[in-house]
Amino acid sequence: MRTCNKQRIKVEPLVKIMNKDTYTKELLIEQYNLHKTYVFGRINTTHDIGVNVRLPSIPEDISENIVKFIIHNKLQDITSIWNCKKGDLQSLKEGKQECKCFTSNGPLSFTPSSEWDVIYFLDARKWLIDHFILYKVSLKRTSEEWKNIKVSKLQTFDDQTKKGRRPRITWESLKPQIEPYYKKVYEGIFEDIFIPLEVKE
Repeated sequence: MRTCNKQRIKVEPLVKIMNKDTYTKELLIEQYNLHKTYVFGRINTTHDIGVNVRLPSIPEDISENIVKFIIHNKLQDITSIWNCKKGDLQSLKEGKQECKCFTSNGPLSFTPSSEWDVIYFLDARKWLIDHFILYKVSLKRTSEEWKNIKVSKLQTFDDQTKKGRRPRITWESLKPQIEPYYKKVYEGIFEDIFIPLEVKE
């Protein structure tokens, strides 16, 4: 009888969490394809009239849910949800999961007050051919290692946030500074993010 109660305690919170997140695989596929069609339309029409325009990046609901489904299927953490009160994603295993997506070589921007337990970087520079790379960085926002990241020659991440400024740094500048703490968790095409990783016995 005691064993059944323990199982119920574990299962019920998970069911409640999963029911909260209504951003399904089908919705993500739909929104991804709609946005991609729009961007290709912009490319074609502006090219025809000889105008160079800045292309829109991926909306955060799409990029964050791409990260979510990679976490579900490649890291086997199905407790990660998008419909949470604080942060980009929330997980029973990892806590607050921050997501940063970049589609160019330009700098990433951080909200001074943001906090997280783990941060994910989605390299979407080749997203128009459906190619993505996801990196997981196991550093809390409050860790000394993260606070001491150099975002300029004279200032650290922490220096700028204490002044209420938005730290800005490119992935290429950030990557070598966090090398001991990050790992590539996925590289592949959009369709494959929904394929569960095979568990080796």
